[in-house]
This record gives sequence, C-alpha cells and structure tokens, in this order.
Amino acid sequence: MSLAGHPRETVRKPRKKGKFDEAKEIVLRFSSDRCMTLGASIAFYSAFSLAPTLLIVLGVAGWFFGADAARGELFAHMKGILGSDAAAAMQDIVGHARYAEGKGVAAVISVLLLVVGASATFTSLNTALDVVFDAERKSGIEGFALLLRARLMSFGLAMGLGFLMVVSLVLDAAIQFAGHAIFGDKPVVVFALVLQSILAFVALTAGFAALIKWLPDVSVRFRHALSGAALAAVLFTAGRYLFGFYLSHAGTANAFGAAGSLAVLMMWLYFCALVFLLGAETTAAIRRNRMSALHPKAV
Repeated sequence: MSLAGHPRETVRKPRKKGKFDEAKEIVLRFSSDRCMTLGASIAFYSAFSLAPTLLIVLGVAGWFFGADAARGELFAHMKGILGSDAAAAMQDIVGHARYAEGKGVAAVISVLLLVVGASATFTSLNTALDVVFDAERKSGIEGFALLLRARLMSFGLAMGLGFLMVVSLVLDAAIQFAGHAIFGDKPVVVFALVLQSILAFVALTAGFAALIKWLPDVSVRFRHALSGAALAAVLFTAGRYLFGFYLSHAGTANAFGAAGSLAVLMMWLYFCALVFLLGAETTAAIRRNRMSALHPKAV
C-alpha cells in the first residue's frame, strides 16, 4: 500500500517463453493468419508474373555476362529443382515474352506492363506480410503513398534479384579458380560444391531477410528479419531436395497430362510461399515478444 492508502501500481514482467511455447505460438499464428490461403494467393500471382520478373532478372544479369550465359545458368538451376519439363516450360514462357515486346509505342507499353507484372508478386507478398505483422490499413493519400512505395520497392527487389544472380555467378567463377589454384584438379569438385552451398544459403537468407524487412508496412529490425529468414532458408534448402525426390517418384506431372509442367510449377511456388510466410511468422513472433518485453503492461 502507498502512503495515501491507495494500492501501489506494479509492473508485472511477462513470463519468459520457452522454445516450445514460441514454436507453438508461431504455428498457431500461421494458422489463424490463414497463411495457407495467403500462400496460394502468392503462388497464383507469382505464376502469372513469373515471365516479367525473370525478364528483369535476366536483363540485369545479361548486362554483365550476356543474355545466353545468364539464361543458361538460371534454367540450369531450375532444372535441378523442378525437373526438365517444368524448366523447359519456364524457358518457353520467358522466350515468348521476349519476342512479344514490339517496337515504338508497343515497346513502351510492354515495358510498363513488364514493371507492373513483375511487381505483382511482391505486392501480394506485401499484403500477406501486413497480415502477419498486424499492420494497420491506411486510407486516403497515406494509403496511396504506401501503395506507390510497395510498387517501387517491388520493382527494386526484382532488380535486386538480378544483381544477386550476378554475384552468384561471380562467386562461382571465383570459387572454381581458387579451388584449381590451391587444390589442383582432384578435390576441387568437393571444395566448390561445399563452398557454393554455403554461399547460396547465405545469399538466400539475405534475400529472405530483405523481403521480410522492407515489404511490410511496419518497422522490422534487420536482426529479427534475419532470424526468420534463416529458418526459411533452412526449410527451403531441405525442401528443395525433398521436392525433387517427390517429383521423381510421385509422377505428378504425368497425372496432369499436358498441364503437368504448370502443375509442378504451381506446387513449387506454393511451397516457396509457405516456407517464406513461416519465416515471416517467426520474425513477427520475435518482434511481438521484444515489444512486450520493452513495454510490459501495468497491473
């Protein structure tokens, strides 16, 4: 009791959650935020904006290594993940998009549609992340400014993917050269594979962290984003091999006939979206716990 006879206000510190409680909270929020539905929406938009996004990525990488080298590297990676049929379908989609660019006014319109189409995936990611991070919806001029920011940020991230691919190609070449110079020809294969896997994981984590930090309409610390991104990168890396194993034994592409390649591509995009959203939920949980620790409720 205080001297005035009134009960003294105390500050109750929140009980520190264990790892199991944190994991349970993440899973429950993943369900309550309808991330399965949000993932399907992201996969749908990704499928239809895939061609313009890849054109931007290949365009940026092509400035440094040439269009043919960039295309070969990209679709070689896609073939290793999705199989030859789905990778060939993606290559056809990009090829048809390139030949439909046109000239003059048609070319200008094509470029504008390219930018809008490439940003569709990132805009859907922005919408999903706003749900995950409980961002308040803005209206009026402020809402329009946020929409414009999301579109510009989306195009910038698409360009960033191209530069990330350039960095990947440069590092691959540097690793091969260093391996030959130091170890000779025999152990260079193992050395290169291990180092490339590590660098690919680091680049993937950085890419996921950038999306989680910059796309939602709330402030997210980079170290919090990095934690969720690392989890998403681990699940993505493990799931890539499991997905390839599943495709080689399940015969999903054959079950859908002529649409088999598209079905495989949609499944892969859906898996990627779910993994990313789970990483985002992890970051959101860390952010909420951090905020509750800094601002405990008075009782």
